[in-house]
Amino acid sequence: MSGLVIAGFVITIYVKALNKQDNIEDQQVAQGVEVIKQLEIQDVVQVEEQIEAIKAQHGISEQVSSVNTDDTSASVDYKKKFSTSVIAGDSRAEGISAYGVLTQASVVAQKGRSLSTAVQNGDIDTAIGMYPKNMFLTYGINDVVGVQSSDAFIKLYGEVIDKVKSKLPNSNIYVCSILPVTTAAANKQPNLKNIARWNQDLKQLCEEKGVKFIDASSIMSEGNYEPDGIHFGVTCIKKWLDLFIQQANL
Repeated sequence: MSGLVIAGFVITIYVKALNKQDNIEDQQVAQGVEVIKQLEIQDVVQVEEQIEAIKAQHGISEQVSSVNTDDTSASVDYKKKFSTSVIAGDSRAEGISAYGVLTQASVVAQKGRSLSTAVQNGDIDTAIGMYPKNMFLTYGINDVVGVQSSDAFIKLYGEVIDKVKSKLPNSNIYVCSILPVTTAAANKQPNLKNIARWNQDLKQLCEEKGVKFIDASSIMSEGNYEPDGIHFGVTCIKKWLDLFIQQANL
């Protein structure tokens, strides 16, 4: 689908929102967000520029968008902040580039990735090969789903940290906590109830390895999640990145 066609679709959403600001259809908003998530990154950038120009022309309020953040996040140039950093992870991290908050030059992430499949498929090597000043590792949700014990996960995470240290001795390594899920999601997949315990083990590993552990649980609330109770949209993504900026002093 071309950027021009997508832009036309998104524009339609904004025009309808302008005419019906008090009665926006949830399904319509969700459809528009889903389309944007599926774009290739080059299309996202092009479409975002077109949308911003049309919004300015028609005076469309930011309040009608389903993917807005607060004023602080709106003023942050995330691409510039993370220009010398790489975030590696699973589908949650993939959303950072899928929404166009960062480009794929700063994100190495794939849907369904566990730490072990990230190693097997070369994601870690790819991230190392980008020679970042800062590397943020955000794995764990798919590992928790698969097994009860964190032992193998923690052992492998230690090996990954050692490898990054060896290959990038002058880079900073940050390990993000496994972000929590909703109670409903945990009830459907009971292993997700182990996230807090896994995070304790992960924090201890970071202390042993001398790398910074970032506890990101504070950015989540029940209202920030997608319907599956696991993933989240651009508002929470920007809060996540804001935390990285603060913790890494970007």
